[in-house]
Amino acid sequence: MLKAKPKTAPPPAAALSARALTIRRMDVFPVALPLAKPMKMARVLIRNAENLFVRIETSGGDVGWGEAASAPGMTGETHWGMAAMAELLGEHVVGADARMRPRLLARLDKAVYGNTSVKSAIEMALIDVTGRALGINASDLLGGRFHDRVVPMWLIGNATVEEDVADVRRQLQAGFRFFKLKVGSKPLEADIEAAHAVRAALGPDIMLCADANCGLGMANAARFLRETVAAKLCFLEQPIAPGNLAGMAQLQALGCAPIGADESIHALADIEQHAAHDALSGLSLKLIKLGGPTALLRAAHRAGALGLSINVAAKVSETSLGSAAAAHCAACIANADWGISLTHVYLAHDPVKHALAMHDGAVLPPDGPGWGVEVDEAAIREFAAKRE
Repeated sequence: MLKAKPKTAPPPAAALSARALTIRRMDVFPVALPLAKPMKMARVLIRNAENLFVRIETSGGDVGWGEAASAPGMTGETHWGMAAMAELLGEHVVGADARMRPRLLARLDKAVYGNTSVKSAIEMALIDVTGRALGINASDLLGGRFHDRVVPMWLIGNATVEEDVADVRRQLQAGFRFFKLKVGSKPLEADIEAAHAVRAALGPDIMLCADANCGLGMANAARFLRETVAAKLCFLEQPIAPGNLAGMAQLQALGCAPIGADESIHALADIEQHAAHDALSGLSLKLIKLGGPTALLRAAHRAGALGLSINVAAKVSETSLGSAAAAHCAACIANADWGISLTHVYLAHDPVKHALAMHDGAVLPPDGPGWGVEVDEAAIREFAAKRE
């Protein structure tokens, strides 16, 4: 016969408080990381990744890291502005309990409007330090995975069609099975030619999409869609400027390829508005736009309820830390069927001990506590950004 276990007295308040992960300090590191080769996106040539790292340390000596890319055209935050805001928000972070993340995030939102990139980096560091202190993987802290593997895409964005095709063939050999063609920086005729040439190089079964980064405009976007039907694009991302819901709806109504939104999605309200206008089939979610993993997953769950496809994307070019965070988030999303954009692969130097790797055409979110990535602090200091 089973006997009920005797009730034990609750631990004293002193024991409970001893479990707190009190944040002792928060350090900020603006860095400039060189790309392996310059990348042109909608007429902007990017040579260096201007990113911000946040390091949080608890009174018990546990350390966690977060990262965010500067993207003034997307979030309104500049590199040095991010660093200054992080220093300001650090006053609210130091002394707080890292386990009480929702309460701390609410405090940061109350302290300052917007600044989603900085808040994302801070939340990433909070998740990392909590996971490391408690021995819990980030995916579990975020609610658990739907997938053990996520499919990354390779960005194709070269000066000529011939270079695009050569790039595709190299990356097929490297194991990639999903490709995104950057359009809007070449003449339109070259963009159309590139879509067909890349499809021919890929064959009929490899996934191919295109991303205009707002660079086409209505007339060119409509022509590009009509003249690339045979290229079987799984979607065209952000062909026109944010805010033009009527234009996005018109392009979606053409039925040539699904329309995706990126730069125009910053909050749940944007998703609702686009869906109400039938202006998209899916969307790209970035940590820096939404304000961190919690907000990204909230947006993903709502998008899933609306029947929308999702791509989770790091910003060009975040390191393996940012890519790991994106991979963990994607693994926690049921409908991440538009893959994941990981951007550490475009860096000349990835300042981590072991770069996030691909296996059989997929990425496995790292095991281990926190994000599962060991940041190389010496390298972070080596690539510290210098004020001009």
